Amino acid sequence: MNLKDGTVYEILDPSSLNFNSARTLRITSHFRSVVSFSLGEEQGYGSMPVQHLRYLLKRNFLKEAAN
Repeated sequence: MNLKDGTVYEILDPSSLNFNSARTLRITSHFRSVVSFSLGEEQGYGSMPVQHLRYLLKRNFLKEAAN
């Protein structure tokens, strides 16, 4: 998985995850094993380990949005 700043992911089931019911997640930066993100509709921001982001993608909780 190649992480790029600005990549947008669609949150497939917003009510099941703790992302303030946001529909999108945008990568703002990454450094080593930590990814920083902002939520769509200006609903917040945060960070998580890259390993957790990979888990969310593998379990189909997130899907890369089409440009």
